Parts: sequence; structure tokens; C-alpha cells
Amino acid sequence: MDNNSGKVLWMTSPLQAAASSRQFAGEVRIADCTLRDGEQQAGVVFTAAEKLAIARELDALGVYEIEAGTPAVSVDDRDALAAIAGAGLRAKVSALALARRQDIDLVKSCGAWAVRLSLPIGYVQRDSKLALDDAAYLTRAIEVTTYARELGLHVIFSPYDTTRCDMRFLQHVVEELTRRGTVDRIRLVDTSGCATPQVIGDLVREVKRATPVALEVHCHNDFGLAVANTIAGAEAGAEYLSVTINGIGERSGNASLEEVAVALLVLYGVDVGLDTSRLTAISRLVEDMSKVPLQRHKAVVGRNSFAHESGTVVAGVLKQPFTAEAYAPQLVGQIREIVLGKKSGAASIDLKLSQFGFSATDAQRQELLKRVKEEAIRTKSPVSDDRFSVIASEALSTPAVPS
Repeated sequence: MDNNSGKVLWMTSPLQAAASSRQFAGEVRIADCTLRDGEQQAGVVFTAAEKLAIARELDALGVYEIEAGTPAVSVDDRDALAAIAGAGLRAKVSALALARRQDIDLVKSCGAWAVRLSLPIGYVQRDSKLALDDAAYLTRAIEVTTYARELGLHVIFSPYDTTRCDMRFLQHVVEELTRRGTVDRIRLVDTSGCATPQVIGDLVREVKRATPVALEVHCHNDFGLAVANTIAGAEAGAEYLSVTINGIGERSGNASLEEVAVALLVLYGVDVGLDTSRLTAISRLVEDMSKVPLQRHKAVVGRNSFAHESGTVVAGVLKQPFTAEAYAPQLVGQIREIVLGKKSGAASIDLKLSQFGFSATDAQRQELLKRVKEEAIRTKSPVSDDRFSVIASEALSTPAVPS
């Protein structure tokens, strides 16, 4: 696949073209939730200044909408939301409110463009938190969406725990809100991360039969399926995808923005409008500010995403990177790294010798490879470039011992 510069940035399976059930919307948009659900990860706290800094980077990244917090939580949250809403960003700014007037008033007072009205529709949530029967639930939904509309807010209704609700009742609620014209979007939420991609796809298709209103999917990662579920929602026609940077969020987290966006672009040909070259930088920023360390092998933005050690792999990558990579590191703001270690081969040694300006005989190269492997086994870690320089200086000044 080529970008505008003419460089090939990815190479994927031709079998992708065989799928025929995709119904992507004409435009798929990202509604980032890092500053709200991301901060709901246990132990995570963003200051108002940090929230504004992250919001600016999300805006530069090109996200359509930033869900910037829950103003009812604290004065700090309200200050942060007001600062983000007043920062002149291109991205739309929304905030979460429980289904009550005082919370909606707070969202309005902070200058947000949209309110996300949170009212659980799943059996467990309704019984445990609200004790609302069907009639009372519908009355509440109509009342709060109408009130938010009267305040001039863009209204996103979030009947959360959607994957554990009665489908007929959900469709009835959606139909009634649509008929009254009190909602601009419906968010379908896999609150406990218990759905499969097939369930999410079916859910989106069923709700679309009940309303022409835009749909959003918000998936949690309790079974490691949040990204797959989010893409399944998009494939079924959901126009908005709720995600977080690095996949941070409650419990096991949310769908990772970077994984969803790159998978859609590279594997499905769906461009969500992001400058993907900024993904690694914003990932590091959120990692630093959230104090949630990123696993090294994290897809797209992990520090090992483009790191190669195995001798046969490196030999191939140096000739043709797509032998071991589906997309080029620069697509997501990364760089390729050749790591020296226990599994290294002669090609890695040749590369490092060239980079440091060393020359060596075949026997010296083999001796150097032997020492690199021994060092990696002894330390149980890669051999850094600085350490390689020392080992190489020693090995090249000492005659190799014939085996």
C-alpha cells in the first residue's frame, strides 16, 4: 500500500479481500475517552494541566471528539473540562453526566459541546443501582434527553451495560427517543467486556434497524477482545468508536486507540482521519502522565514492536522489512531496532560492525558473535550498543582461537 509520498508503508494478506460482510459507515470517527474512562483506571489521576496537555495532543492527532471527563466528580474535573472546552481545539469536546438535571447543568456550565447521558439498561445494573422498571426507565430517558436538548447540548445517550439487556426493550427505548428527536447519537456499551465480536456486530445491526441515529461502540477488554469488538462494531456500521490511548481504563482497560486506528487503516482500508505518525509520541505522553507502564510487546506503540533479535529474522529484515513486519515503523512514529542478544546471527554483527566503523575477518566476526551470545546469556538481557563497542574492541584486538 502506498501513501502520498509513494513509499510502501504496509503489506498485508491478500485473503483480507475475501471478506464480504462489511458494512462500514461512509465516515468512521474516533471519540477518545482517555480523559474520562482512561482516568477511571484504578490509581490513575490526571491533573487539570495534564488533561489539557493530552487534549491538545489528541487534537493534533486528529481525533474527532474528546470525552474530557465527568464534571460532577470534582472541582478539578470541572476546571479541566472548562479549560479544554475553551482551548480552541478542532476536536469536539463532550463530558459524561448521570441521568439527572444537576449533572447535565454542570456539563453545560463548563462549555462542553455534548453531554453523554449515562443510564444503565442492563439487567444487573438496573436492579442493583436504579431499581427502575421498563416504564420508569423510559420516562427517565425521555426526560433527561429532552432537558439536555433544551439546553442546546449535542445529546449522546449511553444505555450502558448494553450487552446484558433485553434487545426488544433497548430497541423500544431507541425508537421512542428517535421519534421525539431528543438524541443525536446512541452509545452501545460492553460494560463488563463480556461480548464477542459476533455479539457486538449483531447488536449494532439490530439497533440500526430501530433508528437512523448514529451509533457508537464502547468496549472493555476483560477478555482481551476490546479492539476486535470495536472493529466488529465498525464493520457492522457504527459511525463512532470510543477508545483510549494505550487502552487504559477500568479493570483490564478499553479498546486501544492506536490498535483500532492502525488495524482499520492497514487491514480494512478505513481511514479514521488520524496522523498516525503521532501515535507513539502520544502513547509515551499518556504512559508518563498516567504512570501506567506500557508492556514492551504492546502492539503498535510498544518498545519491542519493531525490535528484532533472531538471526534469521534480522537477515530477512535487512533485505526486505516486510519479511517480518506488516507495516513500516514510521507509519506510527516508531523506528526499527536490531537488538543484539542470545538469538543474534552474523547479519546483526555485520550491521553493528558497519555502524561503528569496525572491520573484521570471518574468524573475528564469529568470535565476536560468540562473545555477544555469552554476554546476553550471562546478563539475561540484550547487549547494548555501548557494551557491543567494548566487546568488539576487545575481540578485534585479540586473535581468534581456532575451534
